[in-house]
Amino acid sequence: MSEDKRPKTIIDLKKYDDPTDLSPKNLEWGLWIATHQKKIYKILIIILASIAASFLLYAGYGYFYYFVFGQEEDRTLDQSIAAVNSVAYRLQNKPIDLAYSQAQVISSNTGSDFVVHLKNANDKQSATFAYCFVAGTEKACGNSFILPSEEKNLVLINSTIKAPSGSATFELSNINWQKLKAGDIPNWDNYRTQRSNFVITAPKFSTYGNNVNYLEFDITNDSSYGYFEVPLNIIMSRGNEIMAINRYIVKDLNSRETKSIRLSWPEAVNLGGSISITPDLNLLDSNIYKAYTSN
Repeated sequence: MSEDKRPKTIIDLKKYDDPTDLSPKNLEWGLWIATHQKKIYKILIIILASIAASFLLYAGYGYFYYFVFGQEEDRTLDQSIAAVNSVAYRLQNKPIDLAYSQAQVISSNTGSDFVVHLKNANDKQSATFAYCFVAGTEKACGNSFILPSEEKNLVLINSTIKAPSGSATFELSNINWQKLKAGDIPNWDNYRTQRSNFVITAPKFSTYGNNVNYLEFDITNDSSYGYFEVPLNIIMSRGNEIMAINRYIVKDLNSRETKSIRLSWPEAVNLGGSISITPDLNLLDSNIYKAYTSN
């Protein structure tokens, strides 16, 4: 093949008129990047690897410091926070102590009866407890409960203690507080009203042919719940003075049921005064409720 004898033309890029509006300078940059592409990639890889290695070294130092020193510091901090939070929580949620009146002893034919008025000022906490009435050197003891925001007369009848009527000493022990669970009982007032809807007719004394005096009244369970037992505290008082006390347990009181009660109470018939009859149910105890099918 013969050599190309055509004259060679030297092209000056600076005089080149680019129809795409690319300047010669841009073309020179593009050409430089294209010819140095591998070097640029290597430089970028080295820079990124250096950054990654720095982060890795920093993270490694952090993990090393944590495993050597940090875990112990965290445990110390957690213990300090737990202690502070525990104390603060207990102080914030500490229940108000139960308040009670001067206990009273009432002499009966068989021994002594006792009564004291209790008040629970906590609206979200109930309590179970042990108690003792002390008359002289003798004690009559038992166990009871009190519901949130409840005031009640705690009675103990037919003790064998021989003591004259008058004041007695009341002692509380083993108080166990239980806070209401908002998920189970969002509204305590509604819960209590729905379960303690009892109607008791005005009690009266009646005398029958055997010359025995009986206290008579009717009790109706207007709630939707049936109960195995409904204890009733019965107080006869004249003004602020309690004259006599008694307690009666109604068995198997179903929902919407009315029962007529006749109670022998000869020592109270001639005392005179008003009579109050109050159900004493631990509404938070699931064992007191009868199954729906048993009604």
